[in-house]
Amino acid sequence: MKNNEKTYSFLKSNGFELIQKDTSDFFGDYYDIFSNGFFQIRFSSSKSFETVDIRSNLPNENWYDLALVKALLYDEKKLNSTTTIEEHRDFLQKEFTNIAELFNDRNYLVAKKSLEEVGNERAKQMFPGIRK
Repeated sequence: MKNNEKTYSFLKSNGFELIQKDTSDFFGDYYDIFSNGFFQIRFSSSKSFETVDIRSNLPNENWYDLALVKALLYDEKKLNSTTTIEEHRDFLQKEFTNIAELFNDRNYLVAKKSLEEVGNERAKQMFPGIRK
């Protein structure tokens, strides 16, 4: 969690505030959710596996793994490789303006559809032979 402090400071300096947080007494599990009023970013750890997810502030929206957002912005074709938490943090800061653009009111519905398509393609690559 301490490694997130630089990223958390970056988010706060860009208008985000911590809106929800929970830390478990077991395994060091936690989640911290930040929002800027348009979208939310969740940092979490479960059994030492850290993730960064993002979603619109609209009601009942899904969380998207930040790796999907990266794949969409960079038009990545190989979608079944793992992304480290450090890569997530770096990507978030480097591409913050483009990420914010994806999740603004004007672009979100198109971005959502594209993220779902990338997610489906990633599932096909990770689990070849399994059909829906």
